Amino acid sequence: MRAIINFDELDSTNTYARQHLEELNNFDIISCETQSQGHGQFERKWYSTDKNGGNIYISIVLKPQNITHLDELTRYVAQIGAMTLREYNLNPVFKFPNDILIEGKKIAGFLAKSEFIGAQFKGVVLGCGINLNLDKEDIKNIDIPATSIYLESGKNVDKKEFLNRFLDNFENNYEEFLLNGIKEKTLC
Repeated sequence: MRAIINFDELDSTNTYARQHLEELNNFDIISCETQSQGHGQFERKWYSTDKNGGNIYISIVLKPQNITHLDELTRYVAQIGAMTLREYNLNPVFKFPNDILIEGKKIAGFLAKSEFIGAQFKGVVLGCGINLNLDKEDIKNIDIPATSIYLESGKNVDKKEFLNRFLDNFENNYEEFLLNGIKEKTLC
């Protein structure tokens, strides 16, 4: 069963989860309203705001016994993100290695960091950033073409509802993923 540990602000949910990995349980979710140092691949800054209903800034702690398909985890979570975005009548496209786009504009990014001590696997921290309610002013703070569900639909998204849908989709397909890897090699 998942536990969501929520903060008003963190430097980064991934940093917090990695620093507390030993005491966190499998499927603990670190969530915050804003991040001061959130980042994606290659340490690119992830813009963060809690205006207009907020966005998703979470890290999922995973401690699977079977790590055979660990190298596919980012692609798996991108499939789950796309599945959830489709529930909001959007047409997501996967951009290798870790982004989801809507009509060429980034709406979500994912980052997996595995932790080992020597050869012993300790867990993986899966960071997820999804733009729910960014508006036109917020988008100006992002240095690449970006969008949000709000900008695409004209409607605010309930952050808690979206997060629950996303996590339900993730959990409902996770055991299958651990056994067989991602189902479709092409995404979205």
